[in-house]
Amino acid sequence: MNEAMRAYLDAPMDRRGTHCEKWDGLERYFGRGDLIAMWVADMDFPTVPQVRDALVARAMHPVYGYTDLSEEMRLAEAGWLQRRHGLAVNGDWILYSPGVVDSLFFCVNAFTREGDGIVVQPPVYGPFYRAVEQNGRRLITSPLILSEDGWRMDFEGLEAAFSAGAKMMLLCAPHNPVGRVWTREELQRVVDLANAYDVIIVSDEIHADFALDGRKQPRILSLEHAEKCVMLASATKSFNLAGLRHSSAIVPDETMRAALKREIDRAHAGEPNLFGAVAQIAAYTHGDEWMDAVVEYVTGNRDFAVDFLRRELPEIGCRPPEGTYLMWLDFRGLGLDHEAVKRLLADGAHVAMNEGTFFGEAGRGWFRMNLATQRANVVRTLENIRNAIRSR
Repeated sequence: MNEAMRAYLDAPMDRRGTHCEKWDGLERYFGRGDLIAMWVADMDFPTVPQVRDALVARAMHPVYGYTDLSEEMRLAEAGWLQRRHGLAVNGDWILYSPGVVDSLFFCVNAFTREGDGIVVQPPVYGPFYRAVEQNGRRLITSPLILSEDGWRMDFEGLEAAFSAGAKMMLLCAPHNPVGRVWTREELQRVVDLANAYDVIIVSDEIHADFALDGRKQPRILSLEHAEKCVMLASATKSFNLAGLRHSSAIVPDETMRAALKREIDRAHAGEPNLFGAVAQIAAYTHGDEWMDAVVEYVTGNRDFAVDFLRRELPEIGCRPPEGTYLMWLDFRGLGLDHEAVKRLLADGAHVAMNEGTFFGEAGRGWFRMNLATQRANVVRTLENIRNAIRSR
């Protein structure tokens, strides 16, 4: 990246006092406000300058009434997917909802009935479980396997789950929290298995723009025979716009799309937020250079963190994430129980991380660290953890 962009991302960013959950919510969630916030999955980087300019320009007009930007939004998103991911999307396939988590719930209700089995792959983002259980569906787990070569899917277990009567799979690509960027071969095998057992795949690809080391996360709709898949996406994660509440569900199959639209309409949730729409158009139109720079910056943070942990804290297990801006850390080597590690991080190191149990019981003893922040925060976090462990 050029030096101007590096300076833009690297500049200290004080988010306190902006109603920011990540920093202003520390006291409420951790019992103290003097922590380095390395938890909530948003970024401390300022967004694309053209996004800010577009929002300011629209805000200057003092009427914020009913607005229709659907055609411009579809064109901008389709252009981004084609340009960045080589995926050709028909604009008519795109539906809108307030967020990807909302879309998970909408899909569960649109495509399954109470009591139906839905497969998830622990450890996985907490709302995957809620989307199943809070809607009266049956949770079927096919845990990921941690091998010498890293995290992988258990395809035998996945087929057993499908054959046990599952109707849907909630897929995470790239995977949050373990950071795998699934290969085309892995995803094609999942799609083929799903088709063999008549299972619908709903793929959460909100982190897809964060594939590191030159990788590309194959999009589910780019695979063969993926016509019965649903791809969930959002500019909010890619461009740090989560407060604007806007996302897409891309559904090639006309019958499935109509069913999902009915579910979204039933909740009166299909009309985009004005400022979310303005921000998305600007981001997908002007965000390429910024996105490249952020991926490079996050990769540098990851490499620094991995080197530090292996050199200074080998008792904390880590595997370099291939995607997302999140690092999944194994603290079990400290010989402490989960609650003791939580206290050590907050009270000893003054660091806030997401507890692994948010991602299911498979995450007990693990914690998730956010790398999408200025390097100085990463350095302070790791030094604080080292000092807290050494002073026990």
